[in-house]
Order: sequence, then C-alpha cells, then structure tokens
Amino acid sequence: MKQTQRYVLVLGQDARTLQMLGSLLDQLKYPMVVADSLEQAMVRASQTPPLMIILSGHQNWTQPLIKRLRNVANSSNKITIVALTEFHSPSWLHQDENPGVDGFLVKPIQSDVLFSLLQSAWARQTYCT
Repeated sequence: MKQTQRYVLVLGQDARTLQMLGSLLDQLKYPMVVADSLEQAMVRASQTPPLMIILSGHQNWTQPLIKRLRNVANSSNKITIVALTEFHSPSWLHQDENPGVDGFLVKPIQSDVLFSLLQSAWARQTYCT
C-alpha cells in the first residue's frame, strides 16, 4: 500500500491562482505541488498519492480524464478531487453532467473553507480506505 503524503497536487498554469493557493496552503502548513499537464499530475500522483487534487483553470474536464487521474491516484486511497471555479461564472453542473469530481472550490477561497476541505479529505482517506 502506498503511503499518502500530506500535500496538495494542483493541476493548472494560471500564475495568480497558483500564487493564491500556494499562500493559503502555506499558511495551513500543507505543501503544494504544481503539475502543468494531466500527464505530469498522473506521474506525480502515482509516485506519491496526494491528500487532495485541485483542478485549476477553466478546462473541459471530461469523465474519462477524471477517471484516469482518479485511477492512478487511487491505487489504495480515496483521493479528493475538486475543481476550482470563479464565483461569478460557476462551473458546477447538474449531477448527471458531473465529470466525476468530488466537489467545487469557489474563488475567492477563504482559508477556513480550504482547511475544512483538507480535513474532510484527510478523514475520507483515513476512514474510507
């Protein structure tokens, strides 16, 4: 069984978003690893599964792509995958159109909301494996 590390894997390229997430995660004492592509994210997640994966950027996340990422990352753990979205242009979908993410994280992100999400991700891995 692979040991899950206490880090957050962020898939995205937007410098402002990455800086904001990095600052919040640093305050909460969670290291952040950035992947520029799905392939980079899958390699990193397969090497050391993260606590959580944040999909940043307004991309068309399809069920097959999310499933592929989840299969690599979830070799033995329940990884929480959330999509980051803007408050003025929400990207959440009807349940039958959801590409397989566990939820949506809406900007601007409050540190207490992010901390609660990280605690939930930890509980999910700890008690649901």
